[in-house]
Amino acid sequence: MKRLSRKNTVLHSRYRVFDPVLTIDPGETIVVETINHMTPVVRSAADLHPHGSPEYREREETGPIYVRGAQPGDMLAIHIEQINIIDLPHAHGWGPLAEVYPQEPIAFPIRNRRCALPGGISVPLHPMIGDIYTTPASPQYFDHGGNMDFTEVRPGNTLYLPVFYEGGLLVMGDVHAAQGDGELLGEGAESAADVTVSINVDREYRSPRPLVETPDALICLACRDTLFGSIRLATEDMIELLSNIHGISKADAYILCTLTGSIRIGGSLSAQRFTEGGCLVGLSVEKDISSL
Repeated sequence: MKRLSRKNTVLHSRYRVFDPVLTIDPGETIVVETINHMTPVVRSAADLHPHGSPEYREREETGPIYVRGAQPGDMLAIHIEQINIIDLPHAHGWGPLAEVYPQEPIAFPIRNRRCALPGGISVPLHPMIGDIYTTPASPQYFDHGGNMDFTEVRPGNTLYLPVFYEGGLLVMGDVHAAQGDGELLGEGAESAADVTVSINVDREYRSPRPLVETPDALICLACRDTLFGSIRLATEDMIELLSNIHGISKADAYILCTLTGSIRIGGSLSAQRFTEGGCLVGLSVEKDISSL
């Protein structure tokens, strides 16, 4: 199995990465090593470098990965097999109540597959990939993926991303050991990780934006300047998808969205400027739909 080292991180060229560091065939399973942005691997409290410090490494992801045969108009199907958290997860955010509860960097030691929190409590590990994208023709919100911090990008699920350049040029990082919808603190339990993924080329869905498939649901992801605009776009994408899958009219697909759909929020709630200047949502619709 091929392994992409965390030494291959993207520096100072976010979304403009064109030189592959790994080439794979469709259907290959690989391990991608990711870093923690406070330092490549946080091993102790001494590694919890605050935002803005010389050691702090903002938004460094691993890649890009070139997938043979992937062409513009295709989608990369990234099935997340496993995420192994490396050493200490942490958080150092702000969020809507930062002035009430100011936060210093906090480490969350892992004990018995749970994150230990201040106050003597713990929560289960629910690792997910916060930042994953294909190199876009022109960055447009999260149409190509990116720092979506959407909790369903996790083991057992498949993320579909549009291809804009030959090979897809896939980049990933910003793994969280645990995080709730909305990422209220602006960070989850941030961590370095070893991510096992199987990557294929998909020509069935052809969604213009990211799509997540879980065992039970399809989730269309969209982001625009307002929450309403994001919901509207995700709904339009889901209507198109359901109409194609089930052979029903778009009007009937809209009713289906109403009866079975749920709106989920990505990592958009850490500051007012993010919520009002681009809010990622996911419209989730159950797959348990049958003909009469």
